[in-house]
Parts: sequence; C-alpha cells; structure tokens
Amino acid sequence: MMLSVVLPFYRKRAEFERVAALNAPYWSRPGIEVVIALDEPAEEQDLLQLLARFDTVCWRVVVNDRPHGWRPPCRAINVGVRHARGRFVLVHSPESAYVDDGPALALQAALSVERGVVLGRVGFARFDAVDGPLATLAALFARQVPEALFLRTFYGSLCGPREAFEAVGGYDESFAGWGGDDDDFRVRLEMAGWRLSACAELKLLHLSFETRDGAEQFDPDNDWRKCTPAKARANGEDWGRDFARIARDDPAPADAGAMRAWGQPAPVFAMGSRRQCELCARMLHHEPAPHYFCPRCSAAPPQPLASRLRIVCLLQLRNEARLLEGCLDHLRDHVDGFIALDDGSTDDTARILRREPKLLELLSNPPGGDWNETQNRRRLLECAQRHGAGWVLVCDADERYESLFLRHLGAIVDSLSDTPLGCLSLAVRELWDAPDRFRDDGPWGAKSRVCLFRLPREIAFDAAPALHGPWYPDAVAQHGRMFRSYFRLYHLRMIRREDRIARRDRYRRLDPGHRWQAIGYDYLAEEGPGLRLEKIAPDRGYDLGTLPADLRQADGPALAASERA
Repeated sequence: MMLSVVLPFYRKRAEFERVAALNAPYWSRPGIEVVIALDEPAEEQDLLQLLARFDTVCWRVVVNDRPHGWRPPCRAINVGVRHARGRFVLVHSPESAYVDDGPALALQAALSVERGVVLGRVGFARFDAVDGPLATLAALFARQVPEALFLRTFYGSLCGPREAFEAVGGYDESFAGWGGDDDDFRVRLEMAGWRLSACAELKLLHLSFETRDGAEQFDPDNDWRKCTPAKARANGEDWGRDFARIARDDPAPADAGAMRAWGQPAPVFAMGSRRQCELCARMLHHEPAPHYFCPRCSAAPPQPLASRLRIVCLLQLRNEARLLEGCLDHLRDHVDGFIALDDGSTDDTARILRREPKLLELLSNPPGGDWNETQNRRRLLECAQRHGAGWVLVCDADERYESLFLRHLGAIVDSLSDTPLGCLSLAVRELWDAPDRFRDDGPWGAKSRVCLFRLPREIAFDAAPALHGPWYPDAVAQHGRMFRSYFRLYHLRMIRREDRIARRDRYRRLDPGHRWQAIGYDYLAEEGPGLRLEKIAPDRGYDLGTLPADLRQADGPALAASERA
C-alpha cells in the first residue's frame, strides 16, 4: 500500500459528514487507505454508519474506549500512524477538504524529495460559504489565503514516509494544551535529518460551522516552547499505543497500477521549520538577527559605547538578610551600582546593605507598615534618576540571574542604545526541591518579567495594579518598545516546600479575593501527577555559590518523584 491518510478524530461527526462527501472521490483509488483514530467512543456507532455510505473507500477505524475531555491530537495521530499500512502517511484533520487531488499531490511531492516530508497549505472557511452560489473550494481558498507563500499558511497537512514518524517517536504525547504540536514535530524531524519541503499546490480548506482563522489561541511563550525541543526523539518506545481497539478493518487495497493514476508531481521547495533560538526566540530559518544582542544569533557584540549609560540595580527588601549577600555578590561585577529600599526590616538587611561597596543610596520605611509596591518602586526610580541611571535592572534578594545573561548584560544594553524606552523581558524559572531543577509544567513554564528597561523622565504608576504590577512606570508601558527574551531569572523562594507554603499563605492574606491575580495562589504549593521538573543545563546555570548552605543541599520529594518518572 502506498498511502495511509491518518485522521485524528475527536467529536467531529457532524463536520466529517460534510467533508467526507467532498474527499471520498480522492480516497477511492487503489493503494490508499483512510485510518481514523477515534479518540473517544461516544460517536463510534454514528461514525461507522456514516462510513458505510462510502463503500469504495478502504477504512480502518481504531477506537479509544476511555471517555475524556479535549486533548491535543498527538496521541490519536500516533495511534493512526502505528496502525497505518502505507509506505507514506498523510496527516490532516477530519474537517479538512481537499481543494484538488490532495492525496496524489502529497504523495508525489513526498516521493520527489529524498528523506523528504511535505507540508501543504491551509485556509479556513465556514460550511455555509461552501453552500453559497457559485462557491467552489478553489475559489474559497483563493479568497481566504493570500497568493504570496507566507510561512503561516503552510499548515494543515503533512506527508512523509512512515519511517520519518518512527525516527522521532511521532508527535509528542506529553503535550496537554492547545497549539504548537505540528511545529514541535517539524523541528524534531529536521533535527533527525529529514528535509522539510513545501508544496504550494497541496491545498486544504479547514471547514467549520463557526468562523475561525487558526490563530485564536496563539500564545508566544507556548509557541517558543514547542519550537525549541531539546532532542529529536519524543516519547518512549510505547508511543502510538494509547488505544488499539479496531472497530473496522477493510482489506488492504491492491497497489497495481495505482501510481499511474495519481497524476503528475507538483513543484516543491525547501522550507525550514520554525525552530527558534532558545535565548531570543528568533526563527532560525526565517528571521534576521534580533534587535538586541544575542550570544547565539548575533554575529558579534556591538562596539562598546564610549560613554555607556549607567546600569543601576534596584532592590526592595523586607527581612532578606539570609539571601541578600548572595544576591549582591552575583550582581556586583555587572552593574554600576545598587539602590535599595529597606521596607521596615527587623533583621540585618540594612546592615548588609550599608557595607556594600557599590551601594549608591539606601532608602527605608519604618517597621510595621503595609507593603506598597508602587510607592516603593516610584521612590527607587526617582532615586535612580538622581544618581544618573540610564538603565534599570531589577532584582529581589531571592532571585539569581543566569550567568549567561549577566556576562552579556553590557552588550545587550549597548545594542539597545538607540531604542527609545527599550525594555527586555526574561523567563522566570521557579526552582523546585533542588537548586538545579526548575518547574516547567502548566503556568510554571510561561512566567516572564521585564527586568531591564531604559529609565524614563516621567515616573508614575497611575495605571499599575497595586500588587503584581510591573517595575517599569507608565511611560514605559505606554511608549516603550518591548523585546522578549528567554534568558533566565531563577527564583529561590520555591526550592523548599515550607517556603512555597509560606509564599502561598502570604499572598492569600494580601489578596484574599484574587483581585490582582485571577488564577489565585493555591497553585504555588500544589504538586500532583503533572509536575514536571527540568534540570538546568551547564551553560544555563547561575552562581550556586551565592546560595545559603541549606539551599545548596536541598533535595525534596517532588524531585525524587519526577526523576523516577
């Protein structure tokens, strides 16, 4: 058998009934089968009755008997690939209709490239548009999809040899949220030596009853994570075995003379994946070097400025003597000075600050007062102005910047010297149970904060929330230019379980109605089976020597459980 069309299927019976009538003529030929991976059992009988209408198509239906809510199609796709009998596999959604002879175009294109995997184009339309007067799929596609071959349109279908899927362990079955699974799969194929090619004539229309454009839930942090896999192979050896009950299994059709009836190949061209830089999120195949200096992507550091604006680190602190000395130590060689606000500490915080050789000024509040973030930050920024600061780097005592960022801080600032009110965000990584592990599941992998910004003339926080607001003032929020980076800021306060609980309880007291954070604060101490910890790679570390001895030696139960998994 030459080609298996794999359709991951989750509650799409109504849509598929409309699309099957459009696609069945292309499926009804020798050498092709359609494998439906039905990812929950509720629609099984209705689906089997529907398939009986198309008796010229070779069907194979694999059913998951476990009901569940929506999940990404990764597991269903892998089940379909595992049950595919064709030399080549074409994957697309059950709602996608071929504008032309999609299976023939996909197969011929894949055959034309050695170790090739072919990407088609996708457009989006409503079913009522298909029902309209003089509406054809080709005309609808032309109206919905620009003629220019934009990268964003090459989605919706992928065709390659079955061994390409096997080489990388299929789609990543660990994904739980929406979006990015196709990009991750493409990047890993490329990492494994497969060649991605685009076929502009392979066109599919994703049809639905509601209006959509395919980007409704786009999240840049999720996109970056999916486009920066650490290795080519995902899953274990049991990938594609999440379910296996076969509800319909037609005999494999003969291949005799199949290829002669499958038309002529369409032109293809090389198209790299959307693989991104782990630091600056640049798409390596499709974007120039970033606006700011990136040690991975920039050809060379910018020429050092003869009179670089002063980089001043700001800290607001309350009873942080235990962690403060290490914080100052890890920053001292990289900034031009510190300005700190001691917010009523009753420990040695003020004494430690006064003996800091690079301390420019120490502000203070009397003990016993309420925590006022915006007022503290306004005072610190106004003080930074008085000391001639051009750039502000912010840090808490329980945070450590990765060494890679600090080594290149000067070059980053120099590269942004011509950008009015430039600011840079970093990824916040919460250390968990050990000083060299951070939590990366759910919301933990998406935390970021603007930590470096140009100091504006006007300092006001009228638009900022009272809690969990940004360090930068309104002028930067309204007129600044934001650059996203994935340099890391490590948070120490989550290493020990007792500290996690204390942090949760503190914010419960400060914000009992979740006014300033809709997600609430219970998650700060939750663990559960989905907990995922990642070890810090050697080139992404921070100065462990600046931690107290008890944190350097921490090794908690969640770490042990994660490593066993």
